[in-house]
Amino acid sequence: MTRMKWIGTLLIWCCFSSVVQAQPSQGVNFHDNESWSSILKLASDQDKLIFVDCYTTWCGPCKALAKEVFPLKAVGDYFNEHFINVRYDMEKGDGKMLHDRYKKNIIGFPTLLFIDKTGKVVQQMAGFQDVEKLIAGAKKAFTGRDLFTLDKEYRQGNRDFKFLCEYMASLEGAFLKDSAAHVAQEYLAKARPEELDKDEIWKAFGSYVTDVDSPAFEYLVNNIARYGYKLNRDRFRIARQLEASCTRELKRIFDIKYDEENGKFLPLSTDTIRAEKLVGFMSRASLPGLDDYRMRLYVHKLLLKDQLGKAWDAILVGMNAQMTGFYALNVEKYIRYMASRTGDKKVLKSYLAVLNRFLNTPKEANFAFEMYKTMAEINEKLGNKQLAKEQMERYQQENEKARKAVESFFKRG
Repeated sequence: MTRMKWIGTLLIWCCFSSVVQAQPSQGVNFHDNESWSSILKLASDQDKLIFVDCYTTWCGPCKALAKEVFPLKAVGDYFNEHFINVRYDMEKGDGKMLHDRYKKNIIGFPTLLFIDKTGKVVQQMAGFQDVEKLIAGAKKAFTGRDLFTLDKEYRQGNRDFKFLCEYMASLEGAFLKDSAAHVAQEYLAKARPEELDKDEIWKAFGSYVTDVDSPAFEYLVNNIARYGYKLNRDRFRIARQLEASCTRELKRIFDIKYDEENGKFLPLSTDTIRAEKLVGFMSRASLPGLDDYRMRLYVHKLLLKDQLGKAWDAILVGMNAQMTGFYALNVEKYIRYMASRTGDKKVLKSYLAVLNRFLNTPKEANFAFEMYKTMAEINEKLGNKQLAKEQMERYQQENEKARKAVESFFKRG
């Protein structure tokens, strides 16, 4: 290559490089942590909505949005044309002020707010959003089909199916799960359970069939196999959904509660008919955990009858079979309850033996400080006063350590 050709090539490359560098970013062009008053003025001057990315430096989904979504051309094209885009660290500067001002809208991080030039929130979204959902949410804000407009329509009585789907999508995008569940369950309460067979109904409301007392729930229990084999629905996801609803209610029934203020156990739930119905649902739908909850129901009935010996035998069977409801923390609660209702030294010593075994098993030792308290109470009944005192002191020390660890964690957050 001659000297002149080389110089010419170099000049062309330099010019090309300058053009490339001069081009604006393809993604969203953000004002970064600028004064809020200047952003409001800019929105007023340009007559645009403000898009606010509310983030924190420690938030993983915030970083993913910033790295994977905001730089994309499709996102930049829409947001740069229609909004004043700004991002704020919610833990410093004007970000802290905005967090306090809009705390009812900021339910977690990231939260994405669309705010008008007067400072009023017109649309909110939360959590990581893929490109399609993010742009769809932005379009709703821009076209006046924002969450708050839809909420007003809903309160005024609009129950059109297409509208409900639109409203639900906005609620879900804003991470307002309780509100979305309320809308879905109101619809399901008025619809025939067979409506769930329709794809559009299932897609909109299927994941909200969680009320164990509803006809829709029992219908789903009875049809889980057909939904999997004939309707091509995800049977495993449905099973998890049904299991979560049944077990949540069963745990409530089987819970052993202690009144620390008055130093006594509260009465056990006597709602065994309801528990039997729920275990029956689990059996009918072949749900995971069935054997565990059958055993827990059996133990609960024995405790209600004060048949502590039979209950203890059943607990040992569940524990030795490594059933999920008979891990160390649950067994310790059973032991503490039963120890409060017996003075039989042989039985009390058998309880202590199991607690000692837990203390000497590394994977169970995480719950050791709770066990020290129960062991102290049992040793007090056995007349081992000094040992009981030492164990109670150990419990108090470990409990204080745990309290400080939790306190420290939240201070760091």
